[in-house]
Amino acid sequence: MKISTVFTLAALMALAMPGSATTVAVEANVVRTLVADQERFGGCMAKLDKPLASLGLDCPGAWVSFSCTGTFTPKDIAYRMFDSAQMAFALEKPVLVQVDDTRKHNGNCYAQRIDVLR
Repeated sequence: MKISTVFTLAALMALAMPGSATTVAVEANVVRTLVADQERFGGCMAKLDKPLASLGLDCPGAWVSFSCTGTFTPKDIAYRMFDSAQMAFALEKPVLVQVDDTRKHNGNCYAQRIDVLR
């Protein structure tokens, strides 16, 4: 086999390898909410009762941003997700949050979906 063929095959295999980017569904409880100015944390966040790194995500701590600044989703959708987090917090209901560690605000991962559970 020619050396150029070996290099080509090696390059193709490297490109086919999955990256470390992860999206994980996290079942947790909301233990705190935060509203910040537009420059920090995407404007609104929720803290879950599970450390996200322990689930294989590249996220510090247990905070997720809903991107209320409109960076990753329209603002009205972000605020609806944040409203759901506040409702779950107030009613002490569990949530299922889809966390994306490829999109972050100030290092905190983005929650692209939240379901309030019974």
